[in-house]
Amino acid sequence: MLYGLFAWQVAVDGPVRELDERTGPALSRHAPPGAELLADLGGVWVALPVLAAAMLYAVWRTPVRAGAQPGGGKRAATAPAHRGPLPSRRPHVLSHLLHRFLHRFLRRVPAAVRVPLVAGAAAFAVLPAVVLPLKSAQARPGPKGPLADDYAGFFPSGHSTTAAVAYGAAVLLLLPLLRSRAARRLLVAAAGAVVLGVGAGLVWREYHWPLDVLAGWCVAGVLLAGCWYGAARLTAYAAARVTPHGADPLRRP
Repeated sequence: MLYGLFAWQVAVDGPVRELDERTGPALSRHAPPGAELLADLGGVWVALPVLAAAMLYAVWRTPVRAGAQPGGGKRAATAPAHRGPLPSRRPHVLSHLLHRFLHRFLRRVPAAVRVPLVAGAAAFAVLPAVVLPLKSAQARPGPKGPLADDYAGFFPSGHSTTAAVAYGAAVLLLLPLLRSRAARRLLVAAAGAVVLGVGAGLVWREYHWPLDVLAGWCVAGVLLAGCWYGAARLTAYAAARVTPHGADPLRRP
């Protein structure tokens, strides 16, 4: 709803856009020395490694006990080796490989990490496919800054969306691993400060209008919420299909 309001005001040159274009230059005149660094924290070359590191740490930090199965049962006895020529299974190769991957994913990755892991990866993957069409549809000119003459399409801000998705997904991944309430609050505060800093840096350096940044945060919130819901449904469906009643799908009948 907020994004729709912002987009409408930008499209019709409403009073919110007028206030936005007066506020941006006023803020840029008071830019601190580290404004450029803050803006750079929203780039893919920074945000993506941070999210990838959070994913690797979350998987490494929560190992599965040796021999544990996703359904909680013990490993079934291995069937005797088949003697003689094996039947042709070419039509089922892809299905078999996907089956094995899902089984190992569900067995190796704890339940508390699966949903935020899939949601964060999906949100970051679809981000360009969502943001770029929105930019083209609005085609808003930028402020009179370093990128003023490069292109038209500053609404919403790609850097602010990227930062909110990457650092927000990292928080969702790491929160279940922290036992202390103080540590969880510190993590949320640190990620929020970085996201706010990216938005402020983009405005201070006149890369974006303030409304572009706010719209980027709206898009990031929708992406994370939608991908979280989809990941929860997908992983639950995969767990039911791959490990019915705690059975070992890799055991041959």
